[in-house]
Amino acid sequence: MPELLATHPAIPLPSIAVGNLTLALAPLRETVSIGPFTDCLPPLCTALGVTLPQTFTTIATTDGIQYTRAAHNQWFATAAEGTGLMSRLAVPCASLAALTNQTDSRVTLTLGGRGARAIAAKLVPIDLHPTIFTPGSTALTLAGHIPVILAFKGDGSAYDLTVFRSFAQSLHHDIHVAMNGGIPNSERV
Repeated sequence: MPELLATHPAIPLPSIAVGNLTLALAPLRETVSIGPFTDCLPPLCTALGVTLPQTFTTIATTDGIQYTRAAHNQWFATAAEGTGLMSRLAVPCASLAALTNQTDSRVTLTLGGRGARAIAAKLVPIDLHPTIFTPGSTALTLAGHIPVILAFKGDGSAYDLTVFRSFAQSLHHDIHVAMNGGIPNSERV
């Protein structure tokens, strides 16, 4: 199996705070992309013992794996670091789906605190009203000019922005600027 990229910090500071807002690098989670082969989604769900979400949401299982709809006919499975997620998925997915380890290619920034929705709304072109983008919702969108997977945590406490590792510093900078009221025509929260 290929070695993962060198593990150096994706952003210079692990977390920052501005007022009641926090922006932090989320703990590393093992991430595996699942792409079912043609007509294999129903048997794949049976083999995994879970119904993969058909809408852009994230579900959690009792064994610690989260499944996120990531694109048409693609899901991300994530689990705590060191759980051997790729090995755990290899057998049930063997002839039903292509698996790709994404652990070293993506990072997640977590934006939380009072006003987090207002800050996220400054950057993403989607409706984040709590009746529309409810806890557990996920969206493939842009944060400024950066493609992200935006997820509203299931407990409603914060937003996770998952981004390609190479874009993490730029996204971190943009969110930090927004937290400090630096986006024209927007109010400081």
